[in-house]
Amino acid sequence: MRRTFAIILAALLCLAAFSACSLNKSDKPKETENADISIDNVDPTSPILSIGEQKITFAVYRALYESYLPYMQASGFDPLESESSLESFQDWLVDSLASDIVVLYQAEENGFELSPEQEEELAQTVEAELSELYETYMTYAEEDNIDDPTISVEVYFDNYISKMSEYYTGVSMSWEEYREEYAKEARRSYIIEHYKEFVCREFTPTEDDVADWYDAQLAVNKASYQDNPGKYKTDEDYFELYSGVKDDAYPILYVPGGYSRIMHILVTPQGELSEEYGNKLERMEEIKKLYGELALEDAVKGNDANAWELASLALEYKQLKEATDEEFASYTSAASEKISQAYAALGTGRPFVEVMLDFTEDKEVAGDGESEGCAAFRQKGQLISLEYTSTRDWSETFKAEFKKLTPGSYSGVFYDNGSYHIIYYVGDETAGAVPMESVYESIAAVCAANVGSLQWDALVEEWLNDPALVKNETLIRLPGADEVTRG
Repeated sequence: MRRTFAIILAALLCLAAFSACSLNKSDKPKETENADISIDNVDPTSPILSIGEQKITFAVYRALYESYLPYMQASGFDPLESESSLESFQDWLVDSLASDIVVLYQAEENGFELSPEQEEELAQTVEAELSELYETYMTYAEEDNIDDPTISVEVYFDNYISKMSEYYTGVSMSWEEYREEYAKEARRSYIIEHYKEFVCREFTPTEDDVADWYDAQLAVNKASYQDNPGKYKTDEDYFELYSGVKDDAYPILYVPGGYSRIMHILVTPQGELSEEYGNKLERMEEIKKLYGELALEDAVKGNDANAWELASLALEYKQLKEATDEEFASYTSAASEKISQAYAALGTGRPFVEVMLDFTEDKEVAGDGESEGCAAFRQKGQLISLEYTSTRDWSETFKAEFKKLTPGSYSGVFYDNGSYHIIYYVGDETAGAVPMESVYESIAAVCAANVGSLQWDALVEEWLNDPALVKNETLIRLPGADEVTRG
């Protein structure tokens, strides 16, 4: 069939789900007694690994081998260059697969179950992934049917599913059978993920762990921001926006001088200005350029030869400006009214943060339907510097408005980058090392993940030494055996 390579790429999406496959109905691993066994005559459902009811079939192992081999070769390590290289590669793959089934075995032995929320999330994920796979293979089938309509779309589709499922599981399946098996294997993957979370919640860092992390990270931050102070805003913004959300959102422990905090009310007009509006603005720019050239020509020659044309241009410019001003006023009227109400509320003496939360449309501050916004931005304000630039920076107009302020004061309403703004000068950042006690909990969370990972790895290593884990060395050594360089 054509598109063989495309099918394999699409099917790789399923490989993770089948990494703990247990299609073989036998309770014990099939040991190979035939000395002449080869990769082409082995039963693909034979297990290479088993522990309890958990098994890894030869089909899954072979698919993993064939998927990773070209990537290893492309990266400069060729497992086929020697027998020892091949054996190391095989062992690496087997260790990865064995780690999965020993975790599943431990979860089962300890009675671990997914929560109702996790079950619901799993069901939604599986349905979405299966829908994507169905659409992919149905598209292939429909295109094949166009090339050869003597075979129905359904037959093409069934053939794709049969070949793909047999390659990755050792068993040819219908779509419904594949759906059922996919859901089972997706559940196993979910159990592996959430059992790790369940076990690791018991691992907590010590005070020494936190102190060691603080000292090492402080040295890194200090060197980084002394070399590039503008990077501080980018990194601190990232931490404040994503702390507790992304694993790489680490607390920043050194503050270079030259930074302050502002709070910000933003209101954006709704809708869009017309294409005609843009065209008029372009014509106005053309008129200004042409008017200047003609006026200069008259001045140099000492006459008014271009007076009529200049008057015509001035009239056209005036008419265009009136039209664009009218459209802009209509476009911004609601936003202008809202920002004016915010400014009036500030005039009554209300705290800036209260007015900001009542009026601002800045999603990073107030949130939206998908997020709650940034608590740090609401409580401390956002970073700004007149000395440095950053990849997440305010405009020159913003900085010019900020420059007029003193701590505790707020700006007038100004328009910049398509929105209305009012900013409040909260205060200046204290330069130097951030006290450990002020970020202790954040560091402890980072350390907990690190400590959890180390202790989890140690547990898995212990489980891998369980004598109940059975390996079929004969089958494990088959992939690549007829291709490896010997000698």
